[in-house]
Amino acid sequence: MVRGGLEERLWSVLVIDPEKRPGRFNPTFERICEILEVTLPRALAGEIIKDIEEGCREIGSPPSNRAPIDEGQGRVVMKVVMERLMEENHVESIEKIISLLDYSEISSKEAIEIHEEHKIPVSHLEKDIIPVYGDGVWIVDINGKRYLDLDSNYSAANLGYSNRELALGLFNQASQLVTMKEDRVQVPRALLMKTLISIMPKGLDQFYFQNSGGEAVDKCLKFAKAYTRQTGVVAMYGCFHGRTHGAVAVTSNEKYRKPFGLDKLDWVHFVPFNDLEAVEEKLQEGKAKIVILELVQGEEGGINPAHPDYARGLRKLCTEYGALLIVDEVQTGFGRVAMKEGQWWASDYYGIVPDLMAIGKSFGGGFPVTAVVTNKEIASEMMPGYDGSTFGGNPLAMISATIAIQQMKRLNITKNVAERGRQLMEGLREIKTDLIREVRGLGLFIGIVFPTKGHVVRFQEELKKLGVKSSLSTKNVARFLPPLIISEEEVDFLLDKVKKALKRMEGP
Repeated sequence: MVRGGLEERLWSVLVIDPEKRPGRFNPTFERICEILEVTLPRALAGEIIKDIEEGCREIGSPPSNRAPIDEGQGRVVMKVVMERLMEENHVESIEKIISLLDYSEISSKEAIEIHEEHKIPVSHLEKDIIPVYGDGVWIVDINGKRYLDLDSNYSAANLGYSNRELALGLFNQASQLVTMKEDRVQVPRALLMKTLISIMPKGLDQFYFQNSGGEAVDKCLKFAKAYTRQTGVVAMYGCFHGRTHGAVAVTSNEKYRKPFGLDKLDWVHFVPFNDLEAVEEKLQEGKAKIVILELVQGEEGGINPAHPDYARGLRKLCTEYGALLIVDEVQTGFGRVAMKEGQWWASDYYGIVPDLMAIGKSFGGGFPVTAVVTNKEIASEMMPGYDGSTFGGNPLAMISATIAIQQMKRLNITKNVAERGRQLMEGLREIKTDLIREVRGLGLFIGIVFPTKGHVVRFQEELKKLGVKSSLSTKNVARFLPPLIISEEEVDFLLDKVKKALKRMEGP
């Protein structure tokens, strides 16, 4: 009975039924060999691979490394694997082989080479881990190794990487209506707006849905310029607002702006972060009527929170000078920086209401959806034709965001963030080591400051060996952004691995 069930499951991942598993292919011989080599003792794996090759030659179908196996080859693989492993009582190994074939039909080597050959290198290609499966705050790589994740795909996977409720909702919506133009009334969008209003700062009840954080920032700038009828913007050094043209224009790092002629714009005025006088000087000069910032600087600033007096002072200054305050909450929103229950936004923590907000990342539970959020007065200045979006506000995005918000509310995610953030922050600060210069941040948006960038690289390498995948970091700051569903036990696990990594760095 056990053998029959295993054979059926093994066959289902060797010869794919396209009706049941669209988009998947039969595995390559190279992938089968890779799995056998990581699953079985070396000698046994070698013997089985040799037997498979001989069996395929006998049926006149020798395997080709990177071509999907055919049905005849699949029968040979199943016969050899089942006979050899059942004979030696390797039932658990068969289970693992089935799982790994289910994760990927191509080898890690082929996946990397295809990326190197065909992916435009607009960013550094991470090849050390190839994630294929998610389980809460954990990711599993192509060969079955588990890692506690501290990246959350830059805070987009706050509900984890494999969410059954979200998957079912997307399936149901895709079975009904996949896409629809932005300017047509939609039931999924109506339901989302009805849900979203309940967690927004007071008065921010106008929404324009987009697909990426950069788009949302771009459109915030357009809204603000339409309302103020001026183009000048005050932005902060150390800020990062995205990769689209407008978002890059207000991002301080010159290496991102210069290649595109955005380094000498006369309408963008950068000032030091946490410096109210510098902002007021620009407003007094009449050079700008728009101020944009991240309340907790992430990508470029190294998890650098605004001083509370600065945040409140900015709100007051903008009101006094008739300027609009844009807060980029793409990464900090949806509870990421909660210090107590109910703080959905960094703006909530600081006790301010901006004029415009860009929201995104975890908005759709990992599905791409972002938005411009503002009030009716500002929204009224965007006339029909000023903007548009083919996929903005599409039904799939709307249903995913509705499900994600409902789930976050049901899980009381802001309470968990406040508690786990406090646990993690206190645990990190209690570690006795000369390697850590500072631990800073809010909620589960935490930065660990090391003496040099080299220390950060070594720290991340040691964590990886211990089963923890940390985020790409800024300069000498290691960033911790775990999914917001992380448990008390998982934080304890993380702290234990951090201590071990630091001890290895300090030497014997």
